[in-house]
Order: sequence, then structure tokens, then C-alpha cells
Amino acid sequence: MNILGIETSCDDTGVAIVKDGREIIASSLYTQKSHKDFGGVVPEIASRMHLEVLPSMTKDVIYKSGNLKIDKVAVTQSPGLSPALLVGISFAHALSRSMEVGLIEVNHLYAHVYANIMSFPDIIFPHISLLVSGGHTQILKVSSPKSIEIIGTTVDDAAGEAFDKVARMFNLGFPGGPIISKLSEGRNTSYVKFPRPMIGSGDFNFSFSGLKTAVSNYKRTHEVKDDLPDVLASFEEAVCDILTRKTLKAAKYYGINCITLSGGVASNRKLRNMFLSQSDKFKVYIPPVELCTDNAVNIAALAFEYVE
Repeated sequence: MNILGIETSCDDTGVAIVKDGREIIASSLYTQKSHKDFGGVVPEIASRMHLEVLPSMTKDVIYKSGNLKIDKVAVTQSPGLSPALLVGISFAHALSRSMEVGLIEVNHLYAHVYANIMSFPDIIFPHISLLVSGGHTQILKVSSPKSIEIIGTTVDDAAGEAFDKVARMFNLGFPGGPIISKLSEGRNTSYVKFPRPMIGSGDFNFSFSGLKTAVSNYKRTHEVKDDLPDVLASFEEAVCDILTRKTLKAAKYYGINCITLSGGVASNRKLRNMFLSQSDKFKVYIPPVELCTDNAVNIAALAFEYVE
């Protein structure tokens, strides 16, 4: 079964065709650049850009597939920016009617998790998945592609949001994660002893607001110049340490030895390496970087699980 997926939950426009939830037939992804001037995604601008590029991207993907017969259309239904989601959903409804095929609406976060299921056919259920992105930070117990339980979440900022805000403090640009990661590479991760909020709490929840404030306070009381990469490396180390330790704690609590990563921040090299260093104790699965960020491949792949 060939499913055409559409993703417009934030500032990435994605269109892809996936066969039987596994084989990528054709894919296209457009990342909007105009939001860099604002230090964050502007919903109105994002929705207008989705509307502008979706028709041509869809034609291009269908052409790349060799005009393959489409059996279903899938689209991100939630969560995300409401104006951006509305564009994708409206376009998908019109496309499915014009093609005279059914429409499947899927959860954007579940699609991130499904990147692991799609990439690794031997994956074990149940498994613990750390979903970490610009808008969400959650620990999930995944019993099946359609049975996912939230067992931990952030009580304030998402990890990706913290990266963006710290980058903004130092006028580094947007999105902050890749910039901080690049500047931090090979630098002193223990230069500043930043706190690990909620690391000793009796649950699996996160808090990154206090860590962000600690960086702000350090900037206010210290003249940060040549040592900026070391300050950023210390911050990145703190974020990744919190994410790793909390996830491992959840896996041990539930007696599950399989862990997966998903979401845009799962592209972070330090975070990936921290989890892979645990591979002697846990089975660790991390999808290819291109399937960590928002994309339509995950949407089309997950939709196959909902075909009746």
C-alpha cells in the first residue's frame, strides 16, 4: 500500500510516499529560513509558506515516484501550530478527495516514535522512548505503534526550547540546538557546574527553566567572551545528562532493557553518544538523523498502522 504523507506542524513542510509503512518511495522536505530573524517560529509566516510550497512539492514527489498509484493520504493532525496544521489538513483533505482515496490523520509525536519502528524491524515491545524536540520532552512507554503511554514530561520548557533560548541570550541565531552543538564540540563540558533540575525527583519529569536561568545568571555575573564555547558545552552537557539519566531511570523502573530516541533533539551528537555508551546494558535504537527532525516520511509510515 502506497501512502502519501503531509507534514506541516511547525516550520518544516514535508511530503513523502511510503510503501507498506517501511519503504521510502519518494520524499521532499522544505525548511523555512525566514524565522531566523525573529529568533523563533512565527505561526502566520509558517502557515503562508506551507501554503506556497505544498502544491509544487506534492507534484514533485508524485513525479519522483513514477506517478505511482496512491492508496491513501496521511497528514499530521496534532500537536503543532494551529495555523500551520490547518494548512496541511485542508490540503490533505482536498488532495484525498481529488484522488478519491481515504484520508488518515495521525499524531505528530507518535510519528516521531515510529521512526524507530520503521528503521529497525527487530525492535522490541514494550520499549522506553525519549521524545525530545523544540516543543516537547517526554518519556514514553511504547507497547505498540498505537499504544503509547506518557510516563514523564517537562513541567516547563522543552529541551529544544531551552537550547533556543540560551542561543538567543548570546545572539547566536535560530534554531539554537545545532549552533550550540557545533560551538561546543571538543570544549570543556565541566567548565561551569550548571545544575541538573529535578534529577533527584521521585518521578520521570523534567524541568529546564531553572537551567536556562542558571545560564542567564552566569552570563550576568561573568564576562563571557573567549570562553563562550566552554560555557555552552557545560550547558549542553547538563541538558543531555538530565535526559539520559531520567530515561535510564524509567527503563530500570519498568524492567525494560530497550530504549529509543526520537524527535529533533535526538539529532544531537552528544545525546546520541551518551545513550550509545549504555549499549552494554540496554538495547539502544536511534533513527537516522534525517528521520529525527519533522518530516512526512514518519507521517506516511505511521499511517499504515491505521489502515483498516
